[in-house]
Amino acid sequence: MKKDVLIIEDDEDIRYLIAYVLKKAQYEVRIGASAGDLSSELSVKRPDIIILDIMLPDGNGVELCRKLKEDRLTRHIPVIIMSAHQFSNLEDACADDFISKPFSIKQIVATVERVSG
Repeated sequence: MKKDVLIIEDDEDIRYLIAYVLKKAQYEVRIGASAGDLSSELSVKRPDIIILDIMLPDGNGVELCRKLKEDRLTRHIPVIIMSAHQFSNLEDACADDFISKPFSIKQIVATVERVSG
């Protein structure tokens, strides 16, 4: 069974690039551009993995990640946070992994495979 990955990234080009790469790697992919989209998508179906940008137009990815990990309905979902800015404290964010922008296509797939178990 294909794993379902939810990508929340406000940059359209990056969002579609990651979606394309993961679809080629045989993942089911859903996309969104905001914290509001994250909420909407979670209400429809919980994904197996979330890729979450830190800088969103309507929210902070670190805070959103913490909330996901505090909620009993979503705490089990691995969350990979992404940023173009230096970020060193995964523990504070409660994230399972981090991807630095710019990234390589291989890095995206490898990170998703690593957190998906």
